Amino acid sequence: MNEVTFYGVAPGNLPIEDIDWHYRGEYIRTRSRRRPGDFDVEPEWATEAASDENRKIAAPDPSSKTGQTIRVLGYSQAVNRVLVVILRPKNLPDVDGSWWGVNAWAASSTAMRRYQE
Repeated sequence: MNEVTFYGVAPGNLPIEDIDWHYRGEYIRTRSRRRPGDFDVEPEWATEAASDENRKIAAPDPSSKTGQTIRVLGYSQAVNRVLVVILRPKNLPDVDGSWWGVNAWAASSTAMRRYQE
């Protein structure tokens, strides 16, 4: 059986060492302006969740149109929540641990159950 990989790396082995929120940090901080009732996410919380040792990674992100992003479910102690974090490698086709932060939001109850499995 063929194992799914992301640019040749198994999802569980993807290095996440650095996340750059330069372009999208303000976007995730202001989610509630675009979607009233949404949870605003600080980039530091999203980075903490993506760095969680118990994180779950879907690679590529099942909702990605390009196939160039991953979806990470992780826990942020700073905000006491499970977050969904979308990342894109900075140096495609290399997956070297450096990522662009694309989006982040509070996990739904379904995503939280998946994280807890």
